[in-house]
Amino acid sequence: MPHWLEEAEKSHHPDNESALRAERINQRFHKIQENYARNGRVYDSFMEDLHGLISRVNRLPAHKRVPFGKMEGREKESKLNNHLNIFSSSKRMKRRKFWGFIPFFESSHFKHIRVVFMNISDDDGMIEIEIKENILQREVLKTDKSSKREKTEKPEKFHVIYSFPISSLNHDTALEIIDWLAFAKEITACSFYGSVAENLKHFT
Repeated sequence: MPHWLEEAEKSHHPDNESALRAERINQRFHKIQENYARNGRVYDSFMEDLHGLISRVNRLPAHKRVPFGKMEGREKESKLNNHLNIFSSSKRMKRRKFWGFIPFFESSHFKHIRVVFMNISDDDGMIEIEIKENILQREVLKTDKSSKREKTEKPEKFHVIYSFPISSLNHDTALEIIDWLAFAKEITACSFYGSVAENLKHFT
């Protein structure tokens, strides 16, 4: 009978672990391709609609695109060939606050970023949605006209990943994504987020 030490060494051999990892990736790749073969037509039609809406938004006059400026949408190649599409927007804000009894005014500058990643899942009939929302804040504290002190606060972040049915990808869903990117809707008011149970979402 082999000694336990030999068994432990074999089970944790780097070559074995690499082979297992490669096999998992290969299985996932094939599941994604099978899912796309069955549902790719609906997915591609939705993406064409969403990219078209973004192009229409970006052709609007600048005053109609306040506060976000322009939206971005692009497809990105991946090793899994999962037809990843990335959509994003951002806006800048500036606010001033008075800190109670302390005679300091705080000038706060923010960059609010929204990004949604969408790709074919390895689960049949599903896509994977990843949503990121960051508020990057830079503050300047002023005590008088001749002195100032800068500090960078920890950014506010929202990050979630979940699966969403391809059968629910339609024009209304595309419009909701546009609304969210335009800062016209919060994510909790969007059905492509709210229709998925919280216990099925992975928050980071």
